[in-house]
Amino acid sequence: MTEHNIPNGLMHEAYQLYEGGHTTDEIRARFEARGLESSLVTEVVETVRAIRLKKRRSRGLTLTIVGSTVLISAFLITYILHHFNVNTDIPLYGLTTLGITLLFIGMIYFMG
Repeated sequence: MTEHNIPNGLMHEAYQLYEGGHTTDEIRARFEARGLESSLVTEVVETVRAIRLKKRRSRGLTLTIVGSTVLISAFLITYILHHFNVNTDIPLYGLTTLGITLLFIGMIYFMG
């Protein structure tokens, strides 16, 4: 049992169901059909959702930081190459596009 009086196997099962693509209502119905108390089912579902949200936000923050770093690197590389009269198309357009994509995906994960 965890500190919330939730059996570990039940938490694992709920997490696996979420990862398998089941909705909250389907998981809730499955547990209630097994005869579990609705307060226990609600606690399990909310705890698993909180864990998943925390992981998703962590992944989003990481992607946002990587995207920002790529954007700063793209600027610096473009600036340096420009002063040496070298073609700046790849760092200017390629790295900037990659950085913005990573930044927006990270923001979507973090916000949502």
